[in-house]
Amino acid sequence: MYICEFEFVEDGGWFLCWPFWPGRCDGIQGENFDEAVEMAADRLKSMVLDYLMKGEKVPRLTLGNAPQRGGRVVAIAVDASLLEAPAVTEKEAAERLGISHARVSQLCRDKTLDSWKVGSTRMVSVESIELRRAAAPCAGRPKRALSVVKAQSRMLQ
Repeated sequence: MYICEFEFVEDGGWFLCWPFWPGRCDGIQGENFDEAVEMAADRLKSMVLDYLMKGEKVPRLTLGNAPQRGGRVVAIAVDASLLEAPAVTEKEAAERLGISHARVSQLCRDKTLDSWKVGSTRMVSVESIELRRAAAPCAGRPKRALSVVKAQSRMLQ
């Protein structure tokens, strides 16, 4: 269970809210208080899953925060686990990326792709696959700088 406090402020018919989460100051808005609370719970769950998928420790959050924007503070709790994270197996990741299973394993090891194990099966986050696809890396080995190639050829002579 993860608990985070959010500050809710009514402004011009909208309900705005901000999490008391280190480094996260982006706000959420809803047409009414109930909608804003639901959106805050969704945001909290996605922030927690983001940490879990990256293998990072979820920050311990303080409770009892005072309003900073003249609103009211509400504590919201969610359950979150990696079983809920959008993910595919390494094999499916390889198919989606058009690369070998071994290359996916390498990308998982060097943290280019977010991954974790469920039993003996390695799972890869769909988000990290989409980010990799959007980066559109070129096929093959990266080309070395011409000066490095010339220096190596001089050493061989």
